Amino acid sequence: MIDLALPIVAVLFGFVVLMKSADLLVDNAVEFALRLGISTFLVGVIIIGFGTSAPEMFVSAMASLEGKGNLAVGNALGSNVTNIGLVLGLAAFINRISVSSDTAIADIPVLIITGVLGAYFVLDGELTALDGAILLIVLGGYLFWSAQNGKTTVSEEEINKHIHSERSMSALISLLLISIFLLLVASRVLVFGAVSIAEFFGVSDLIIGLTVVAIGTSLPELAAAIAAARKNAHDMIIGNIIGSNVFNILAVLGITGVIQSTAVETEVIWRDFPVMLGMTVVMLLIAYCRKGFGRIEGIFLLAIYLGYISYLIASSTA
Repeated sequence: MIDLALPIVAVLFGFVVLMKSADLLVDNAVEFALRLGISTFLVGVIIIGFGTSAPEMFVSAMASLEGKGNLAVGNALGSNVTNIGLVLGLAAFINRISVSSDTAIADIPVLIITGVLGAYFVLDGELTALDGAILLIVLGGYLFWSAQNGKTTVSEEEINKHIHSERSMSALISLLLISIFLLLVASRVLVFGAVSIAEFFGVSDLIIGLTVVAIGTSLPELAAAIAAARKNAHDMIIGNIIGSNVFNILAVLGITGVIQSTAVETEVIWRDFPVMLGMTVVMLLIAYCRKGFGRIEGIFLLAIYLGYISYLIASSTA
C-alpha cells in the first residue's frame, strides 16, 4: 500500500496543478493576444481551443518524450470517449440539450472524419513523425476552415472572463511562462504517477491512459458541461465537446507522433478507435434524428461509457 501511496498522490497533485495552470495559461494568453490586436473570434477559435486541450497535449507530449507513447495515445482516445459518454451523457441527464441542424449536418461529421483519419494513420501499428506532422497540418486547415466559416462556440462574455486589464505586458509574459512551466511539471508528475500505478497493478500504459489519465484530463470539460447544462447553454456544451475531440485527434496524436514514433498496441486498432468512432456516430444519429440529447439519451451514453470502462478493467486484470 505504501508503494502505491506516492503514485496516487502524484496523480492527484498532477491533475490539480494541471487544471490550475491550464486556466492560468488561457487567462494570460487571451489577454496577451487581445493586447496585440488579434480578433476576439480568432482568440476564441485558437487560443481557448488550445487551452481547453492543454492538459491532454502536455500530458501526452511528456509521455511521448519518456517513451510512453501508448499512454499518450490512450489519453487522446480515452478523453474523446469520456467527453461523449461521461461528459455529454451526464450533461444530458441533468438537462435536455438541443442540437442545431448546422451542428448535426456539418460539425459532428467533421469529428467523424478526423477520427477516421487518426485511425488510418495507426492501421500499420505505428504512429510516426510523418503521421503526426500530417495531423498537425490538417489541424491548421481545420482552424483556417473554422475562421473562414465563423465557427466558434466561445462568446464575448466567455472571452471577457479571461481579461484582467490591470496587468502589464511584462506581467502577462511572466505569467505565461510560469503557466507553461507548471504545465510541464504537472505533466511530468502525472505521467510518473500513472506509469507507477500501471506497473503496480500489472496493467499496460494504454489502459491507464484510456481510464485514469483520460478521466482526469477531461475534468475541465465535465465541470464546464454541468455548469452549461444548468444554464441551458446548449451550443457551448456540444461545441466544447466537438472542439476538444478534434484537438485530441489532430493536436494530441499529432504532437505525440512528431515527438517520437510510437508502436501502437493492436488493441488501439480493433478496440479503442472503433469504440470512439462508434460513439461519435451514435452522437451524430441522436443529434440528427432526435434533434438533441434528453435524459434517456444521456443514460444510454453513460451506459455505453461505463460498459467500455468495465470491459477495459476486466480485460486488464484477467
